[in-house]
Amino acid sequence: MKKSLSILLIIKSLPWKFKGGIQTHTWDLARALHEKGHHVTILTGGAFLKSSQKEIKDEIEIREIPFFPGRYLPLISYLAEEWAFNFAAKNWVKKNHSRYEIIHAQGRSGYLLYQIEEIKNKLVQTLHGLTSLEAQSGKNFNAWTHANVVQHWERKMVNTAALSIAVSEDLKNKISGVSGNPLIEVIPNGINGLETVLTSSDQTVDRFVFVGRLHPVKGLMPILEEIAKSEEKIYLDIIGSGPQEKEIQSKIQSLELQAQVRMFGERDNDVIKYLLPYYRGLLLPSVYESQGIVLLEANLAGIPVVASDLSAIRESISQGKNGFLCDPKSPESFVSAMAFLKNNPLLARKMGEFGRENVLENYTWEKIASQTEDCYYKIAG
Repeated sequence: MKKSLSILLIIKSLPWKFKGGIQTHTWDLARALHEKGHHVTILTGGAFLKSSQKEIKDEIEIREIPFFPGRYLPLISYLAEEWAFNFAAKNWVKKNHSRYEIIHAQGRSGYLLYQIEEIKNKLVQTLHGLTSLEAQSGKNFNAWTHANVVQHWERKMVNTAALSIAVSEDLKNKISGVSGNPLIEVIPNGINGLETVLTSSDQTVDRFVFVGRLHPVKGLMPILEEIAKSEEKIYLDIIGSGPQEKEIQSKIQSLELQAQVRMFGERDNDVIKYLLPYYRGLLLPSVYESQGIVLLEANLAGIPVVASDLSAIRESISQGKNGFLCDPKSPESFVSAMAFLKNNPLLARKMGEFGRENVLENYTWEKIASQTEDCYYKIAG
């Protein structure tokens, strides 16, 4: 019988406070590890003017620690917010690390833990992306400062942690390029909602949906311009919020696409899971992705995807089987693929069914938690 471990997961916010892929990943991983018999604690950010708080949610212990809200500091808000939480997390871990056999940092949460010598043999981190690839570092002083400092922490953590986990082979290869540490395992994001019911074809509408952060890296602006040019009427719903939200709204108006493109703002995960099966397909024209969990969510809902032909995306999407892979520099290829799926609904449904089978076979949280557990045992002896 496998030994039960005491595990500390570190994430700045949880999905009921900030909806994001890393937040959802951490919470789902915590529950899956708990189901395997481990004691799981999550260290997360709390209100600055309150003392540390402790609560139990779904039998997971949650420790909220106060940290200075650096997001309110002009010019350096990105870096200040990240540093403030990581500094608070480092101090808390330094006092309490002896309670845990595994200390597992998620994303950019916990980046200063490399400074604590006593925990190096039980320190794990999951990288969901690389700052050097994600950051628009040359855009303004705030982003430039954040990117340059965080990249330093990133390299230190990769070279210090007992084990690093990458969410895709592509990301592992990129991490290996900036690190001398060979101890990098690949464990993809898992997915919940296995009870999702496939809808019948007469319930599906001839619309596509984008779900994600409205950011230049997601590549939406060129797609809108191409939709406006296309003779084929393409209908698109956009779910999400972010720094490019107003720019996208203005673009829709200037191109007179209000009848074809709708913006729904941010929606809860449960609402998104309910809506997905009713679409003809999902659009993800990103110029960079470390995995793209929304692709798995779409396939689980039984719909195909039209996504960028990137190495990380090719790990879960097979051309012509559960989606179409398009050149991110060719927005017309995305519109052509959407037009094809719109005009071939039976094939679209068949591709969605193939995608669902792939998700159920390879991306359940039970399987992901087992792979993570095996990594823990390697370094815990």
